Amino acid sequence: MVALTFIHQVLETVCNIELWTYSFIGLCGLIYLSRDYLKSLLICLQLDGPKALPFIGNTMLILEKDLLTHHVSPAYKKYGSLARVWVFFLPFFAILDPNDIQTVLSSSKHTEKIFFYKLLHNFLGAGLITSGGEKWQNHRKLLQSSFHANILEKFLTTFIDASEVMITKLNAAPNELNITHFVNNCVIDILNESVLGVSKSNKDELVNMDDSPFRQGRVLIPLRLTRPWLLFDWIYRMTENATAELHQKSRLNSFTREMIAMRRDVNNNSERKCLIDYMIEISQKNPDFTDDDIVDEACTFMLAGQDSVGAAVAFCLFLLAQNPKSQQKCYDEIKDLLRVDDQRPFAMHDIRRMRYLEQCIKETLRLYPSVPLIARKLGESIIVGKHKLPAGSNVLIFPFATHRIEKIYPQPEIFDPNRFATDRVESRHPYAYLPFSAGARNCIGHKFALIEMKTIIAQILRHYRLLPVKGKTKIEPIFRITVRAAGGLWIRLERR
Repeated sequence: MVALTFIHQVLETVCNIELWTYSFIGLCGLIYLSRDYLKSLLICLQLDGPKALPFIGNTMLILEKDLLTHHVSPAYKKYGSLARVWVFFLPFFAILDPNDIQTVLSSSKHTEKIFFYKLLHNFLGAGLITSGGEKWQNHRKLLQSSFHANILEKFLTTFIDASEVMITKLNAAPNELNITHFVNNCVIDILNESVLGVSKSNKDELVNMDDSPFRQGRVLIPLRLTRPWLLFDWIYRMTENATAELHQKSRLNSFTREMIAMRRDVNNNSERKCLIDYMIEISQKNPDFTDDDIVDEACTFMLAGQDSVGAAVAFCLFLLAQNPKSQQKCYDEIKDLLRVDDQRPFAMHDIRRMRYLEQCIKETLRLYPSVPLIARKLGESIIVGKHKLPAGSNVLIFPFATHRIEKIYPQPEIFDPNRFATDRVESRHPYAYLPFSAGARNCIGHKFALIEMKTIIAQILRHYRLLPVKGKTKIEPIFRITVRAAGGLWIRLERR
């Protein structure tokens, strides 16, 4: 009996030792797997940044109306080249200096986007903006040829036609108006034809663009970020917002598939090719590029191209109204180009020679970059100042802040198109200006967008003198994924 008791005690001791051993091994494994998180945590605790709340961190800042002006704009002056941001219990690093930004954006090691972009899938689809890894690399390579200069030139007629429709609407509008509404409609008309192949003059009753789902829907990332339980898909799917969002995504997919089918039928007889046509050609040569991929990329171009270009054009027109000398230089440039025949439509060589107008657009995008936030996940560790950020760290890049670093842009809040004169651009750090991101994941459509913006603005300046509206001369920029102006952008139009 004593012997049995002794054996039982020995076995119990052995079991306890094994339990503690396995627990210790498990703990060591957990620490090993989370070592990069712990490193990021320790670095974050050493850095300065906006005041954070317990558990919530800085997440609620996204709801503040003055987020851009009070927190992002002065970030470099407040915190230096590296700051910390807490998203709940997750440490993020805000990288503000162009040298450090170049380290991230110029390397193929850091092309993966952070998990928040997955929350855009129901809005944009899994296109170039939200996808990553091999899919993104393949699609980027396949689609790049569709944005060649020779192809972009073919879209100029579309830009001009949509702009002339806008001018007709402006002629019938009050002299004082919120220009944003008119510009946004113009941009949507351009995208309908250049991406989907449906022009404003299309008489096919099967296509009613007034009911297009691309005119509807909203981004729900702010809602989900400020209600962290909604970040869990299984919870979010039970909400009315999720139902509405998924219904909108279904409408976008169905509508785009109808457009793809129509373009396959009319492609051989089409006078103007659209981006869907080029993607259909890509799919014929590359079976891996499926109709699902065409849908995702078409939705990305349609949705991402609306707010970004529309906002940039409206901001530029507003700033030209506030800066008559710059406006006059733009008009003189246009008048000089058209001096032989001031009634003829713009040609591509005219658009290319509108250099001062281009400087005004670039200065507008410096002050109000359409996309004020770029986020990446580090593929390997990097050195930023005296800190070594580990692989897997989440980094944030704020063009709205970097574009206001005083040692790079003196008096940064002043509208000065001469900042983009050739000699000044050449002497400036290439990653000090990021309206279209930079590096491998820069905006594939940035040349398309610049030609589009120049055409719309030149058309308006050709017909109107822009004047400020009393009491509505200040811009209140707000963050809604893209940058927008609270209360709109008001100008007074005077026929030339």
